[in-house]
Amino acid sequence: MAKKKQSQKETEKSKKGPILFDKNIEKHKEEPKETKDTKNVSSTLDTGTYMIKLVLIGDAAVGKTSIRRRYLGKGFEREHLTTLGADFAAITKTVDNFQIKYQIWDLAGQPMFRNVLPRFFKGCFGALVIFDITRKDTFENLTNWIENLYKYSNRGVVPVIILANKTDLDEEREVTIKEAKEFIKQLNKKTKEHEIESFFLETSAKTGLNIDESFEIIGQYIIEKFSCD
Repeated sequence: MAKKKQSQKETEKSKKGPILFDKNIEKHKEEPKETKDTKNVSSTLDTGTYMIKLVLIGDAAVGKTSIRRRYLGKGFEREHLTTLGADFAAITKTVDNFQIKYQIWDLAGQPMFRNVLPRFFKGCFGALVIFDITRKDTFENLTNWIENLYKYSNRGVVPVIILANKTDLDEEREVTIKEAKEFIKQLNKKTKEHEIESFFLETSAKTGLNIDESFEIIGQYIIEKFSCD
């Protein structure tokens, strides 16, 4: 009987895609109390340079590391923390009139690292949340990743950009653009009361499609949303 109920639940999930937040997002209505300095984007006002911590999250083998490497190219600082389940790099980029130093934390997607990941979410202003269009399960797991982001960021609900990666393998696609856009639509409905908007792009780490754009969009939005007046 238990197996039958489980099977019905899995069938329902596969039809609907990721389970959306509904009641779960209520847990994150109250943001932790912080000082103004810790809540806002770190900035050097005389130079117009901003420092933003981002995390790259998603299941294993969705292309997080490939996206990071494609974006960074040359001229970046890197620290590999294999035993801790994270990889850190920093790079300064010009986005419109802003100089942004991105602190990029590439978090492991393997279940064995789940217990140590919360420490790396702390203090981030947003995330690139990545799934593989050829693996439906990686799309269905987006909600869990985003909820953990909200729970452990110490900022409550923060903006994300959902990346549908590996579009160069379109003939193997298991997740449609329509499904992904519907997910981001429903997510934005749930975060509207927090005055937070999230975004969606299709990407390919292999061809470089929309890789730079994804960091630019989330970076510019974070500056506009969180920087000091």
